[in-house]
Amino acid sequence: MGKLKVIVTSDLHGNLPVIISPFDLFLICGDNCPAHSHYYSFQSEWFKTDFADWINTLPFKNEWSKVVMIWGNHDYVGKRLHEEDLHIFNEKTKNRVVILNNNTYDYEYLTDNGIETLKIFGTPYCKIFGNWAFMVNDEQLGYYYNEMPYDCDIVISHDSPSINGLGTINQGWNNGYDAGNEVLDEYIKQRKPKYFFSGHIHSGNHNFEDVNGTMMANVSYIDEHYKPKYLPLEFEI
Repeated sequence: MGKLKVIVTSDLHGNLPVIISPFDLFLICGDNCPAHSHYYSFQSEWFKTDFADWINTLPFKNEWSKVVMIWGNHDYVGKRLHEEDLHIFNEKTKNRVVILNNNTYDYEYLTDNGIETLKIFGTPYCKIFGNWAFMVNDEQLGYYYNEMPYDCDIVISHDSPSINGLGTINQGWNNGYDAGNEVLDEYIKQRKPKYFFSGHIHSGNHNFEDVNGTMMANVSYIDEHYKPKYLPLEFEI
């Protein structure tokens, strides 16, 4: 069967990149919706049309291939997505998208040895950094992050930790400021997932590096000026 092809990105803000490489697993770490409107009517319609249409252009490798995504602080639609709207989206995209909301998904894929599983945990929750969706205080962050399994293969978070500069702003008037989530730091260090990906801080460290046994990177697609800059990360497991 060969290796598992994984593509990861974040912070699309309505910019939908052309993906060429066929993949097994495509991870999106939140802030999917355009940033110029937070109204439910706009975001839900965009989600069911533009975003769903884009999902259908993606080069899924086979019937096992999935998109696994979370919401971000600009994705107000994710706070109260109507069941009817989700049904329309799932029907249109043929149930190829899994949306995680501080929970775990066991991604199954076929290998030469049979069916194997990757345990993926995804959380949209961020530290308070303005007044946006999914932002909660440190006590609540601990409550949510405690759901992260110890035996996780992949963790996707919208917020970035301070670890290895993932949450450091490297562009604009706040250049050099560490805006990382220190509560998230502790849970990543405790749980030690094999892979960790995040966004939110658009210009954080995008280098895909091993930090104490966890391969990690900030995978924001756009920079601090909301312009596409960083290509989606591609790797194999």
